[in-house]
Amino acid sequence: MSSLKSNAQYPHHFSIETLIRPNILSLTPYRCARDDYQTGVLLDANENSLGPTTASAVFPSSENMHLNRYPDPSYRHLKERFATFRGLPSEDFVFFGVGSDEVIDLLIRVTCQPSRDKVLITPPTYGMYSVCAQVNDVAVVRVPLDVEEHRFQIRLDEIKRVLSEDPLIKLVFVCSPGNPTGTLIPIVAVRALLEFPDFKGIVVVDEAYIDFAGSGSSAAALVDQYANLCVLQTLSKSFGLAGIRYVSFVT
Repeated sequence: MSSLKSNAQYPHHFSIETLIRPNILSLTPYRCARDDYQTGVLLDANENSLGPTTASAVFPSSENMHLNRYPDPSYRHLKERFATFRGLPSEDFVFFGVGSDEVIDLLIRVTCQPSRDKVLITPPTYGMYSVCAQVNDVAVVRVPLDVEEHRFQIRLDEIKRVLSEDPLIKLVFVCSPGNPTGTLIPIVAVRALLEFPDFKGIVVVDEAYIDFAGSGSSAAALVDQYANLCVLQTLSKSFGLAGIRYVSFVT
């Protein structure tokens, strides 16, 4: 998480240092050889310099893939390409995870104190928000979508009321387009949550299906303005690459 570098200073009521759990803020990150060097003989990486022992026999196409070497943990070149593709200010806004489930779990772990803090979801919605919360012993507050006339929109006033009454809510998950509803949440509604002064946490906009929506629908365009926004995107849906377990976390 320490690799994320957002220059956003707005809104003024939000402080990432206050939100993140103290034990995470004081954590000394693990560093490996590839953090500092990308070329040369890295003896301290403890890699097999002779190559894979069995992979080439079982998977002949992997022979020239250098699978005996640890990859670059920063994925700098891939981040640069993704940032360009999505029109982001720079690669410093991008974090990669093994599927959105890992990123959801990480967000809960670094912000929510077990047996105390909470997350807010808007059912019907993606089931992994509540699963990851339960795994981390974090309570789930539910504010159902407005389902009248099949609108399936967030009830903004009700969410604000709940957030005002419960300062232990650290994350608000908004799925847009919705899973399973398919409904796009307007950017104006996302902005209203981001600017709501009673909420000191992070708004997480899950955009797994954003490529099926029209242009200008993504909240990723707001990441350089709002420090309290995280956007999840994936190559699993519209790109048909579910097997590589890739998700980008934009903040």
